[in-house]
Amino acid sequence: MSEHFNFDATPFNELTNHERELFKEGLSIGYYVPGETLIEPGRSSEALFIVLKGVIEERGKDDHLFAHYGPDDFFDVRGLLSGQSRHAYRAVEESIVYELMAATFHQLCERNPAFAYHFQADLAAKRQLARRDGQNLAEFILTRIAREHLLPAIEVAADLSLGDAARMQLDVGADALLVRQGEGFEGLGIVTRTDLMRAHFQQRLGDDSPIGPLAYRPVAWVELGDFLFDAMILMTRQRIERVAVRQGQQVIGLLHLTQVLSLFSTHSHVLALRIARAETLDELRHAAETLDTLIATLEGNGIRLRFIMQLVSALNEQLLAQVFEQCVPPAGRGRCCLLVMGSEGRGEQLLKTDQDNALIHADDVSPGQARSWMARFTQALEAFGYPVCRGGVMASRPEWCRSLSDWQRELRATAQEGRPEQLLRLSILMDAYPVAGNDNLYIPLRHTLSNWREQGERWLSYLAAATVQFDTPLTLFGGLKTAGERLDIKRGGIFPIVHGARVLALREGLTERGTLARLNALGSRGVLDPVLAENLSEAFELFMQIRLAQQLSAHRDGLQQGINVATLNRTERDLLRFSLHVVKKFKQTLTRQFHLDTR
Repeated sequence: MSEHFNFDATPFNELTNHERELFKEGLSIGYYVPGETLIEPGRSSEALFIVLKGVIEERGKDDHLFAHYGPDDFFDVRGLLSGQSRHAYRAVEESIVYELMAATFHQLCERNPAFAYHFQADLAAKRQLARRDGQNLAEFILTRIAREHLLPAIEVAADLSLGDAARMQLDVGADALLVRQGEGFEGLGIVTRTDLMRAHFQQRLGDDSPIGPLAYRPVAWVELGDFLFDAMILMTRQRIERVAVRQGQQVIGLLHLTQVLSLFSTHSHVLALRIARAETLDELRHAAETLDTLIATLEGNGIRLRFIMQLVSALNEQLLAQVFEQCVPPAGRGRCCLLVMGSEGRGEQLLKTDQDNALIHADDVSPGQARSWMARFTQALEAFGYPVCRGGVMASRPEWCRSLSDWQRELRATAQEGRPEQLLRLSILMDAYPVAGNDNLYIPLRHTLSNWREQGERWLSYLAAATVQFDTPLTLFGGLKTAGERLDIKRGGIFPIVHGARVLALREGLTERGTLARLNALGSRGVLDPVLAENLSEAFELFMQIRLAQQLSAHRDGLQQGINVATLNRTERDLLRFSLHVVKKFKQTLTRQFHLDTR
């Protein structure tokens, strides 16, 4: 029967032909009746067990059930690597199991590092091993900025004449100059070839005019060694075509958009330009319709989800800002600030979901006038394919369209009273991010949010309790728990991570915007165990990736939250199950930190 072993399954597909023959030589078949023990706790592990048929259970101290293993699952890797099994493994039903001798297993691990890595890696490494497609595009995404990508950075004095600046650019072949106007990096501005042409032909400045007043500040920058993708995100978000590249406090070159685009084959920046140049809502709608195609292209090429989220977030911000300008008259734009919340506010929205937004307006703006602007905004987004929020979290509603004073009074009242509806609005507002209008109106609100726990700490446990209101979709035996073939990954996996990180960030006064950034900060500060924080990040990304892939294969909308477990391969199911165990551990951590078991 060992001749029919499936070597196409991970990680056995890593073995060479010769290693597969060694594998077969060390392989035997075991038959076990219900209740029969395969491994006793405290005993040395004699084999790697791979289930062919039946079910094996793993139990720890006090007969606590850890997991069930079915066809294609293997165990006890931990016992093989440590030399001693910690748990008992027993047959639940008649089971046929492949048994690979421990000596052969260790020999193969020594000979084949890739094979060994599958058994020793954490969740992050396992997910990396599972991502083997789309390497051409992925290689760009993971390419770091190097000196060969850069144009020269030429620094000049602010009193250099316009004529001399133009001649210098022609002589050295540069399309931009860095203008020194003060000390350090902050003292630099930038003047492009286009700036010089505009100054000469449109503003009619003479050749002797100094270029200092033409310089744009602050100069956008990235570090040498950053990802090229990060530079593209920055260019997209700020609508610029070049960034300075620093090494420490020294500028060593300029990176131009054309160099980035020559390496990046998708049309994300072209879409950004279409959005920026749109003059009507119809033009914006047509640009928005291509966003899902871009997401599908990136996902289909195996691009890591966190990079897709960053890019889509930058494009969405530009789109919403343009819609805002179409709906709000020029005189009103400086008197209010549009906030996005939910997944969009965290920079995690991919396909279109319902609208989550709010408005802060100046105290002297009429509430009725502000709501009329936002009514047009809501209608425009609905026409773009963004459904209205069933919970009414939209800037067109009175409770989400308020003056700055009203918003601050709301937060102070929440700290004092802690009513459920107040705490719900607080948790939503925690994800707020300004995308249009006068963002100076948002700064005092952000400050109030960051310091909210000083008066409202007693309500944090009520906020945290929401993380454990939904069961983790794991069976009593540690398998995936579905309703039919579907598993609600939003309630069971995504929400506990998002909300748990959000409440911890509120308690710690963090200003990080997204779930991944919050988890990283919480791990760095020791609020969470760093390994748990990293595994939560990987689990969150896995949940989002699987859900996105299934959404794209169906109706291409963000409304379907359940995933069809039956369509997942064994590796995906294993990663999903492992990730849900990580979520379960996180919920236990939150229960301890916020004393939820005593409420």
